[in-house]
Amino acid sequence: MKDFYVVIPSRLNSKRLPRKALRMIHGKPLIQWVYEKAEASSAKNVLIATDSEEIASVAKSFGASVEMTNEDHKSGTDRIFEVCDRRNWKNDQVVVNLQGDNPLMPVENINQIAQMMDGCDIATLSAPIDEREMIDPNVVKVLIDPVSNAAVFFKRKINSGDTKKGLCRHIGIYAYKVASLRRFSQSPQSEDEKKEKLEQLRAYSLDMSIKVEEASTLPGPDVDTPDDLILVQSILQND
Repeated sequence: MKDFYVVIPSRLNSKRLPRKALRMIHGKPLIQWVYEKAEASSAKNVLIATDSEEIASVAKSFGASVEMTNEDHKSGTDRIFEVCDRRNWKNDQVVVNLQGDNPLMPVENINQIAQMMDGCDIATLSAPIDEREMIDPNVVKVLIDPVSNAAVFFKRKINSGDTKKGLCRHIGIYAYKVASLRRFSQSPQSEDEKKEKLEQLRAYSLDMSIKVEEASTLPGPDVDTPDDLILVQSILQND
């Protein structure tokens, strides 16, 4: 298995669930659950990237490595590149972006995505999509082409009759090499990225390829809303 690092971008302010990184789930903050998933993977190095002194303090209290970053990043990917740049990681170093609201991301998926980097700029995962998800404008969809690259990402709801071959639910975990991260982060946001609020759309304006594989294990829900938090608490209680 190729060596890889995991960086978990985390910020304190969230519109739908303020201070979600520090919300407690069975005695541990959300960010700790995510960090422990990464630590259980085969990653050679795991750290949390944040602009919040409060998150940094909590993370250090449970033994996490922390990198303080600037406050003005437009996306988690940009925050991760700051870490790579500061630490002088090599251009071919594989870095996994494990988002800070994914406490139920299976370890198998973290290891899987880290090994997908041959012949692409960015790697990500997908899952089968059901009818409820197709009409949910908060669910990110991905259309995958015949050679397993992402043709497009979008949020808009679609009718079941409009289903196309290759349509899946996107799972928000990414892997990149540092060279691709640099190119991505040193380029301006695209108009589609700003309009759709999907950072991965910037890659298309740069002609970067995004490889997609179906996740080896279906992940649980992210924590984006108060209802998500209640659901995740229930799932983790029953584990």
